[in-house]
Amino acid sequence: MFKVQNTKAIRNLAKKNYESNKKRNRTAIIAITLTTILFTTLFTLGAGIIKSMEYNNMRMAGGAAHASLKYLSEEEYQKLTKHPLIDKVGKCIYVGTVVDETLVKRPVEIDYYDKVCAQLGFIELKKGTFPRDKNHIVLDDLTLQRLGITPKVGEKVSLDIDFNDRIETVDFILSGWYEGEPAFTVGIGLVSESFVKAYLPGRGQAYKKDFDINGSIRADLYFNNSKDIEGNVQKVITDSGYAIEENADNGIHYGVNWSYMSASLDNNIGSIVAVVLGIVLIMLTGYLIIYNIFQISVIKEIRFYGLLKTIGTTGRQIKSIIKQEALKMCLWGIPMGLILGFGLGALFLPLLTAHMNGGKSSLNFSPMIFIGSALFAMATVLLSCNKPAKAAAKITPVEAVKFSGVDQGYTKKQKRTNGSKLYQMAFANLGRNRKRTVIAVISMSLSLVLMNAVFCLANSFDMNKFVSKFIDCDFQVAHASYFSNDYLQEQKEVDGELVAMLEAQPAFAGGGGVYTPMGVDIRAEYEGEVTYYGQQMHFDKTQGIYTGIYAMDDFNLENLDIVKGELDLEKFKSGNYLLLGLMDDDYGNIVYDEALYDIGDKVKLKVLEETITDPNVSYFDEAGVAYDKEGKVIKQPTTEVYGREKEYEIMGFYRMTYTNTSRTYGDLVTFAMPVEELKTYTPQISRMTYLCESIDGEESQIELFLKNYTEAVNQTMSYCSRESYKQEFFEFRNVLVLVGGALCLIIGLIGLLNFVNAMSTSIIARQKEFAMLKSIGMTKKQLLSMLTFEGIYYAVYTSIVSIVITLLVSYTVLKSLTKAMWFLSFELTLAPLLIACTLLVILTAIIPRWSYHTNNKKSIVEELKDGE
Repeated sequence: MFKVQNTKAIRNLAKKNYESNKKRNRTAIIAITLTTILFTTLFTLGAGIIKSMEYNNMRMAGGAAHASLKYLSEEEYQKLTKHPLIDKVGKCIYVGTVVDETLVKRPVEIDYYDKVCAQLGFIELKKGTFPRDKNHIVLDDLTLQRLGITPKVGEKVSLDIDFNDRIETVDFILSGWYEGEPAFTVGIGLVSESFVKAYLPGRGQAYKKDFDINGSIRADLYFNNSKDIEGNVQKVITDSGYAIEENADNGIHYGVNWSYMSASLDNNIGSIVAVVLGIVLIMLTGYLIIYNIFQISVIKEIRFYGLLKTIGTTGRQIKSIIKQEALKMCLWGIPMGLILGFGLGALFLPLLTAHMNGGKSSLNFSPMIFIGSALFAMATVLLSCNKPAKAAAKITPVEAVKFSGVDQGYTKKQKRTNGSKLYQMAFANLGRNRKRTVIAVISMSLSLVLMNAVFCLANSFDMNKFVSKFIDCDFQVAHASYFSNDYLQEQKEVDGELVAMLEAQPAFAGGGGVYTPMGVDIRAEYEGEVTYYGQQMHFDKTQGIYTGIYAMDDFNLENLDIVKGELDLEKFKSGNYLLLGLMDDDYGNIVYDEALYDIGDKVKLKVLEETITDPNVSYFDEAGVAYDKEGKVIKQPTTEVYGREKEYEIMGFYRMTYTNTSRTYGDLVTFAMPVEELKTYTPQISRMTYLCESIDGEESQIELFLKNYTEAVNQTMSYCSRESYKQEFFEFRNVLVLVGGALCLIIGLIGLLNFVNAMSTSIIARQKEFAMLKSIGMTKKQLLSMLTFEGIYYAVYTSIVSIVITLLVSYTVLKSLTKAMWFLSFELTLAPLLIACTLLVILTAIIPRWSYHTNNKKSIVEELKDGE
């Protein structure tokens, strides 16, 4: 057999056939565009969320450095930072902290940064220069605003700086300023290296001996990539002649930046699975419509392919014609989809990242987003046209002439005495090509199921669960440091004037305080083994375990969640009883295993008077382990001396929450007692926080008062409210509905487009049939009614399939998902689906009529001639 060079002829055939099917091409290009939009939106959001999480986490972690070497001397810094693995290194010297009540809500740390360190720490000057002289300083605009200083180069700034060994007032000139990050809880002030030498001469150079961090150096390391960061930093340390064991004489303290996703890929399996499922879902959605388009196209042009077979065209060449046409459609559809999809992703990304720590979105412009989206879209198209192309390639010329597009086994004889009804004819027509019908129904059902899943998930957002996790009253008032988990009872109690003014408000309904002791260390006696931060500790009666003691007013006691036992308030206030506090997990389940005592047990509280340290102790490491001069561990380095003792009985267990604790959990056991009983240990008690309720409907009045007081009267005070958490809850839920609804709308458009395409091509293919029906007396009105019934049947089938699949998905996937997320409570809703199904019935009744009027404008005679 001779090999004929007919590539050009096949290309011309594909081109001519492509140009003769403009309507099909438009439909296919729209489908490819929508499919590409979904891929590009998914990849843009996925890459953007990962980059935004990294960016925001880096900001919260303090910078973009891969790792840091801490508490270095100048000699150690110079030796360690010459390692070839290091791409760049930033130098930071810790100086001290600013002492100023106006900065309590956002404390300021004073450091020296070189330019690399500033770059890695996201400090970009808006105006001015980095400090050069001893009296130069750089501050962020948020700090300047709180200090009442205009962000202007040359402004005078006077600060009280705590150098740890002293507090000194220093006068500066503002050499530059940068834009502060509101979500970052600490501000950074930068001074020059000459300032460090002048105010901290010789300090921070022997951390192992004096534990003085002021003046010590931190080296921020940045490697060539973020793979195996910990392995790299350990190699830097060991290759430089130091040890990675911090307790060793030449040990170096180091830390790995937890914000890098690549450093903890195993923790992101859920995100990877979600992206994979998204890709599969989009490919399925695109496949259903593009496959149907090509399947219908092949059926419509089957005689054309049969004629090509008669003149010697091979099956391989016919497949090539179809795939060339598909690729031409990709050239139009994919670029449009990439542009629109990226724009849609860029639009949704800030909405999705608004509730992250830091709240800033970082759009990823990686070319891999576009390459990946284009490849997946093209793969979907080629997969979709593969089966129809095979069918066209296999058909013989004789089969092509006889082919009618009706499934085998469809035709069967029926005897009727009363004629055939229009709705019966319409129902029978659905079986002419069952595959096409099934694909159209599945394509439309998919969007409906996903849409209802989004609304079902949004409906499962449990506001009470979400809000009660953070607050169990209308308002909580405390010192600003309390909400930053930095409560220091000696200095930072609730302002008495604020409490008095709050209780005088017309909308005030009741309130009370939670108190802690000052200047006294109360501990509980316990004998046995206790696990403390993963370490087994043994206690005997000569010792006391770390104990958290809180006293509460009647309002707080009455509103405690007693999870075991009961609270007899009058009996409790006798001073002989305690309530034991227990934590709960993310799902609200009390961790009873952490209870060291049971209800009815006797507990002895005793006051620690003195701790005598063994004279052989040379130093303690960061974990609290004691060592002698030779580096040997001392098992019992201290002896505790106790004074006053009193025995109590455990009355009940209560739930520890954000509102009745200091929000720091370093104690082995926590107790609540009456206020008067706490005063018997020390007359100095600190009101840690104050909780209150407002009159129903009058919350805004209390909110306005607290807002004005904490912003204008006393900025060291702060508050949170139930309404603010409700607002955050609704914003979070609305983002899900908006983004999920938009993506479902695109999938819905694909499904509807599939139906339009199926009906249009069906009407075009049946023109001769319609002409014959009209020639034997069927009116145009009857014909339109039959087509309307067909459309309605599509809608009914779609509705039934959607409801069945929705119920299956809801009670399996969604129910499991809601159990895995603490703020969700599964609640099935079918209302969105039923509304959508109603609209679908209307659309499927209208579309066939529109399609018929669009495609059938010829007379009966012309239609009969065209069908020959």
